Amino acid sequence: MPHPDLVLLHAPSVYDFRERSIMFGPVSDLVPSSPIFEMYPLGFTTMAEYMERHGLTVRIVNLAMHMLAKPTFDVEKAIREMDPLAFGIDLHWLPHAHGSIEIARICKKYHPDTPVIFGGLSATYFHEELVQYHCVDYVVRGDSTEEPFTQLMYTLRRGGSVCDIPNVTYKTSDGSIVVNDLSWVPDTFDHVKLDYSFSMRSVIRDRDMTSALPFKGWLGYPVTASLTCRGCTNQCPTCGGSAYAFARHFGRKRPAFRDPERLVADIAHVAKHIPGPVFVLNDFQQAGRAYVEEFIRGLRRINFKNPIGFEFFTPPSEEFCAFLGENLNDWSMEVSCESHDDSVRAAFGKHYTFGDVATSIEYAFKHNCTRFDLYFMTGIPRQTAQSVLDTVPAVRELYTHVGNDGRLLAFISPMAPFLDPGSMVFDNPEAYGYTLRARTLEEHRQLLLQPSWEHILNYEPDAMTRLEMVQATYEAAIGFNRIKAEVGIADSATAAKTESRISAARDVMARIDEIIEASDGASRNARLEDLRHEIDELNENTVCQKSELNWPASVRPIHIFSNIALWFRVTLETLFPRLRKYDPRPGHSEAS
Repeated sequence: MPHPDLVLLHAPSVYDFRERSIMFGPVSDLVPSSPIFEMYPLGFTTMAEYMERHGLTVRIVNLAMHMLAKPTFDVEKAIREMDPLAFGIDLHWLPHAHGSIEIARICKKYHPDTPVIFGGLSATYFHEELVQYHCVDYVVRGDSTEEPFTQLMYTLRRGGSVCDIPNVTYKTSDGSIVVNDLSWVPDTFDHVKLDYSFSMRSVIRDRDMTSALPFKGWLGYPVTASLTCRGCTNQCPTCGGSAYAFARHFGRKRPAFRDPERLVADIAHVAKHIPGPVFVLNDFQQAGRAYVEEFIRGLRRINFKNPIGFEFFTPPSEEFCAFLGENLNDWSMEVSCESHDDSVRAAFGKHYTFGDVATSIEYAFKHNCTRFDLYFMTGIPRQTAQSVLDTVPAVRELYTHVGNDGRLLAFISPMAPFLDPGSMVFDNPEAYGYTLRARTLEEHRQLLLQPSWEHILNYEPDAMTRLEMVQATYEAAIGFNRIKAEVGIADSATAAKTESRISAARDVMARIDEIIEASDGASRNARLEDLRHEIDELNENTVCQKSELNWPASVRPIHIFSNIALWFRVTLETLFPRLRKYDPRPGHSEAS
């Protein structure tokens, strides 16, 4: 196994989740990962591939996945046995605020002289606070850190100065904080490769299957993601990836789009190695008509056979749905309309009607869309508890409107656990009807240790209390579940099981509130510990079965032969490193 220059560590949301009784609730029901968010960011893969292409050796270690897969996994022992030039830790999503810092502390405990480097959008937002932790040496800021991080690694290797490396925040030897300019913000998204075979190569090279898995259950449902751009053109007020957030906090004035031919090549590469569906993130319609046509016709040219799904920020038109139907084999779409109430949706920054949504669904099904995932959210601006409950009859009417077509999958979940740092709402909560319960990184770390998602929330909406939000979320989820049973999407046994779980979750939440109000200190902890088994059983598949999110997949001969060929190639490169192809950086050789 080659000695890595950099080890990228992905932490669980809460480091000691195995020892704590925390009702995370339905915060992860509508994403593939579990409530500890074991899915590492896509940037880990692009960064590792970029660095290896430029002569460095990188290993990804998904500590969260190891901790899930093996209850006795010893994190400290694993880190103690590592010996890289530097550790990299992601703090992209704020729910990792607790686990990431705790992992950094363990790195410093056993490797006090090894630099610990953070990156990600949340790390960028909190960079000056973050670097004040003793266990953090550098923060690489921005949404495109592959090049600055590579410069930093080569500088650390040769012992040079980091004062001229863009996007870096760091501590000097006397503890002073230095913030270099956030000047590396590339206009395109073409300098990286979305190469999923990197993870497969790392399994062969590092003999570590668990670290390569993006989330628990991935082997049974090998979904992959493709990214059309970095940045956004939309101004959704609660989103930390909005145009506002990128311009104000991350140095990006306009989106950097991936060349459509490169995007097609990325997806073709996935189809060669992985049988599962591909989900295309960030509405590619933002790039304009010419981009859309080149991308979709490129998918037709390669005769892409895997299921493919697209995220759209607005309901697509009939012309667009017809274009997809003419060119694609198996396509689906996802729209997050947030609320059935047009005024609530407008407060969220989305100015279309619920009627527009219904019409778009009709268009999609008319042109052979395989499925249409429609998402609703609780806790958004101006939304009352009654508005949440009124979503249920509105969705029932929507199903009637489309003939109870089972290709429509409707879901509801809370905006939890945190409002995104850098969003318009986070920066100016009162203007949108919120009171923030945490501002600093450390305050968010402490919230993550609260006993239930009601108490973890970093916000209090003015239009309803947190308790009302919890109760309305569960009640609406029961309504959605019953609709799916009526329509025939869920069989009676599955629907009954889901309703039972939602009811049990509501009961446990009420018992947690009673414990918090009636006890404190050791007594509270003991009583919460008594609930741990029930809580662990209810922390996933609460408001719906996670399998509802899954699209079918099938293995074809090309996957088998391509992966055998990859195994032989990586094995040879591991035995004979000179066979490895790389693009050395100016002024550096492989041996530098």
